[in-house]
Amino acid sequence: MKYYNRGIVAHLTAAIDLLDDDHLLFENIQGQGPIDIVRINIKTGEVELYDVKCDDDKRHRKRYSSEIQKKLGVKNYYVNLHKRTKRVEGKVEKL
Repeated sequence: MKYYNRGIVAHLTAAIDLLDDDHLLFENIQGQGPIDIVRINIKTGEVELYDVKCDDDKRHRKRYSSEIQKKLGVKNYYVNLHKRTKRVEGKVEKL
């Protein structure tokens, strides 16, 4: 897969994984910014903010959050397309 398509596939994979009947998803349409996906629980009103990253095929490389991401409480959501895994807050799971 071409390098410029990997980010798009990772973003769509994360959106599919985060979507369920209890949550609404909103995406950043600009393509840039501190937040890629906003997830809102329709029953509790809890809001989760995610920045989606495509992880390296061979090993995980942590990316550091910007100051605004730290203030907003944005979680990094890593997608490894080769291994079909996700990593959120240090927990690795299969997709």
